Amino acid sequence: MFVSTCKGGAKGQYTYVRLMESYRDKDGKVKHKVVQNLGRLDVLSQSNPNYLEDLKKKYQDSYAEKSRLQSLNRLAQAQTLLNFENSVSAGGPLPLLQYGHYVLKKLWDDHLHLDRKFKDIQQRQTKAKFDLNAVVSYLCFLKILDPHSVFYSFGDQDGFLGAPVQGIGLDSYYNSYDYLFEHKDSIMRFFNRSVNKQLGKTKATLIFYDVTNVYFETALSDLECGRQQIDFQDRLQQELELAYESGELDSSCFDDEGRLRPCPKADDFIKKIQEQKIEYLRMRGPSKEHRFDLPLASIALVINEEGIPIDFYVYAGNASEFKTMSSSIESLKQKYNVKESIVVADRGLNSAANIKMLQTNDLGFLMAQKVSNLDQKTTKAMFDPEGYVPIIRQGEEIGRFKVIKDWVKKGKVKEEDTHCTLVLTFDKKRQKRDLAVLEVWKELVLKKQAQGIKVKPKRSGWACIAKTSEKVEAKIEGVDEEVLEAKRRLAGYAALIYKNAPDCVEQSALPDGHLAAAYHELNQIESCFRVMKSHLGLRPMYVRNSNHIKGHILICVIALGILKLLQWKLKEARTPLSISEIVRALNSATTVPIKSANELMFLQCSRPQNIRKGLERLTQEELKAELSGRRQQPSQLETLFKTVGLVPPARLVNIKEMGRCLGVRLTAEDSIPELLKDML
Repeated sequence: MFVSTCKGGAKGQYTYVRLMESYRDKDGKVKHKVVQNLGRLDVLSQSNPNYLEDLKKKYQDSYAEKSRLQSLNRLAQAQTLLNFENSVSAGGPLPLLQYGHYVLKKLWDDHLHLDRKFKDIQQRQTKAKFDLNAVVSYLCFLKILDPHSVFYSFGDQDGFLGAPVQGIGLDSYYNSYDYLFEHKDSIMRFFNRSVNKQLGKTKATLIFYDVTNVYFETALSDLECGRQQIDFQDRLQQELELAYESGELDSSCFDDEGRLRPCPKADDFIKKIQEQKIEYLRMRGPSKEHRFDLPLASIALVINEEGIPIDFYVYAGNASEFKTMSSSIESLKQKYNVKESIVVADRGLNSAANIKMLQTNDLGFLMAQKVSNLDQKTTKAMFDPEGYVPIIRQGEEIGRFKVIKDWVKKGKVKEEDTHCTLVLTFDKKRQKRDLAVLEVWKELVLKKQAQGIKVKPKRSGWACIAKTSEKVEAKIEGVDEEVLEAKRRLAGYAALIYKNAPDCVEQSALPDGHLAAAYHELNQIESCFRVMKSHLGLRPMYVRNSNHIKGHILICVIALGILKLLQWKLKEARTPLSISEIVRALNSATTVPIKSANELMFLQCSRPQNIRKGLERLTQEELKAELSGRRQQPSQLETLFKTVGLVPPARLVNIKEMGRCLGVRLTAEDSIPELLKDML
């Protein structure tokens, strides 16, 4: 019990004192109830001015005594456990269970309320006869803790405290991917609203957009297998209806059964559908991981300034990221009413058509611009030292920038020209790196020349400085010194183009000095791709059904969002941790269940992992002293527990205390996976 006060009276002029007690409801949520109303504080304090302080101390002392008795009881239980007979009759080894997923469950249920969303989907919009929320949350948590295929995840379910998916068959796991695909937009909208509430925001000012691709470990593409996307026929029907309504197709294009008949209009329509690349998903194309031998799928990801995903879009592996950007942005605007924001994108997406598309959709842009493609007048201004503003760090100039207002980004036709701000930058560290790369290229060209290798003329990569006598594939004759010198002159220079959203007031524009810093944050999206591929098992994919592929990607995106939100909370609490540290700490949360005198106890244990990291040069004594000092501080696992509002369990606790720490109600019946109960 504890002492609490509340306001009362007609105008809230009185303070009332009452005794309160905490308890958990049937779902394990902490609730409070009034045990006794003691009366008005001003009346109670007449005989003793320190009445409230004395009362609080009394119950604090009572709580301390209760804790002392619990500690003595726990010690007695530990002594009982140590008296086990070490013989064959004592049975085999005890199971080791993970409980780090309860940190993620706390975020899932209480911070993002995703459990409500999936329960609502199941009750109102699906015919699922299994616990959809349990399966989806388990798959998402496992992507963070130990990413594997669906088949492996199903087999790994018995290693977790609380048996989160007990009694659910393997087919239900795959079926959950169908439901994820079907309700993807609804799920992402709900996820975004929940995240914005946590961040205290209503909309993103900066939107970061980039595209990556992932490979499949299969020899044949979907075209070669004859495997269409499952929703292709539905999308084709939608395109036919739109074409008919717009007049692109008329009644003469269809036969009596409603099928397209050969005619010029129908041929043009089929050609347009083929260019959209919506029929097949897993296709070979330009691979960002140099896996040109395998089929790919492209993923366009949109994140906010904190690196938390807003949405994603999946395209065929051979689809052009230039052409798919307009589809992604228009869908983003339609679903989230995004406007007056600035889209930050890499130079690979910088085209006059995309820039005009962003402006048409009431969005600003901030993109990299190739300095090698600048016109002669702008190039001369870039090399002219006049007008540059120095960037000073720790008293030393590390770079400089120059702003050119009302610069024209040229399009293929005059209608695509866009007036914007050009920011030219020079960085000494970048110059050093660029020059080093050019030297490597030069050595590579000379090595390939000696080997008699042929090369096609190229405008990028090491081949661009290779000299050949013909404009087709030919043997390398040496290094093109003229091209090499031009590349050396550009070393260290970079450029950005910027324009605010059309309807935004001038005061909301980014200051010139902040443009480069804002663009630099684009590396967050590259970091997101690395996390999804390295930590969350985005690729290789072990599903081939197009709906399941998109469901798998949704699981990975939600897992990324949970990790990024947890990182943000840790940063706000001034206890920042990297993604690797978070995953390692969560995986260290392991416990051994022990049955003693018909009571279930939990002994916390952990396998030391890479505790010498960053301390490799220390002697054994120095290492011991350093680790001893660190262990006096809260562990990373304790930090994670406290950040989400949980209590780290003590080394040895009973089942009731364990449930209280994890924020759930644990019972002997459901805390241990069914297949492990006979091991206790």
